[in-house]
Amino acid sequence: MQIIVFTLNKKYYAFSSESVEEITKKMPWTPIPQSPEWVQGLINLRGNVITLINFYKLLSPTSESEELCYNNIIIVKKDDEKIAFMVDNVAWVTEIDPAEIQQLDHQAEEKVSGLIQVKDQMVNIINMEALFYKNEG
Repeated sequence: MQIIVFTLNKKYYAFSSESVEEITKKMPWTPIPQSPEWVQGLINLRGNVITLINFYKLLSPTSESEELCYNNIIIVKKDDEKIAFMVDNVAWVTEIDPAEIQQLDHQAEEKVSGLIQVKDQMVNIINMEALFYKNEG
């Protein structure tokens, strides 16, 4: 299984590369009035309007709103739906054995499904089902 590892507030997270459509640099967005705190706005990616999620606010809704330096946007897809996530930096792409992922006891709406150690770092594996469920609500 191939994963794309990125940083967010000095922690490591990963998406399965199957879910990632594109990685792009930071781009302008249009705010959406009365949207949830974690919705940064909308971006226009080659004529496609995509919701831009502030991943830090989504993962830490109760934390004080810390202004982070976002350098990349990761576009993920599920079926025909796309969502863009603001991240600090894309660290690396690597192959892992899915059997090595330490599954976390959680409910379906948890955003992190497991942990794996890669290159001496603990990496949080993102639960894609929960992200798309959260975005729809």
